[in-house]
Amino acid sequence: MDTPPLSAAASSLLGGLLDGAPALVDEVARTRVSVHFQTDSPDLPVLSVCTPDAVRLPNALVTATLPATRQVSVGAGRLSGGGRAWRVTRWWQPPRPRGLSRPRLGLAGLWPSVGEVSGWGVAPPGPAYDGLSPAALLGAGPGLTPAGDDVLAGALVTAHATGDPRLPDWVRRTRAGLTPTATTAVSRAMLHHALDGYATPELARFLTALCRGGDVGAARADLLAVGHSSGAALLVGVLHTLTTYELEGAA
Repeated sequence: MDTPPLSAAASSLLGGLLDGAPALVDEVARTRVSVHFQTDSPDLPVLSVCTPDAVRLPNALVTATLPATRQVSVGAGRLSGGGRAWRVTRWWQPPRPRGLSRPRLGLAGLWPSVGEVSGWGVAPPGPAYDGLSPAALLGAGPGLTPAGDDVLAGALVTAHATGDPRLPDWVRRTRAGLTPTATTAVSRAMLHHALDGYATPELARFLTALCRGGDVGAARADLLAVGHSSGAALLVGVLHTLTTYELEGAA
């Protein structure tokens, strides 16, 4: 008797991949709560399969049991490998904050502490209107998502959400530098979606609380709890965008 398929919740960004013809994809990274498979799709460079307690990336398929094999088949509404199958029983919409107004006050006390930014291996962007350099940040730092990439992702999502006029230039320069060897496959996929404004739930909640009113302290704490340094780096990207917007032409 065949083993019944396991249920999974899929990001709406996975629609094209999951609804297409079955194709083999190979593992590029694995953690205790996630496994990531590289695809040949320009719209979805990486498929991330994660458990419910993992950070939910915009390209995630969420399920209680991770695939154990390094190669799986994905398509026709399911993922399969190693004698197991996962069937999509629910779809979810990845957060994409938009139409937010920039907060004017109260940002100074939100920056991460020195201890929270130690060991990054990259300098935060300078406090200037043109202080963010995608080329300097891409791939900078250790880990599955280097701190430089997280800073850049936080800045891009915030610029997208607030209609920042620097966004087109940041997008252009990020796309130009986002080559297959510029950073890790997982981080490249994260930035690929951040270019369109997609965020993790923790980043989206913090940004929305900050711009629309809410429990900013709790949202900030949740964001800082993401990964080893990812939350603090994302926070720096958010605050850089918001605090340097009005510095154009400043001496």
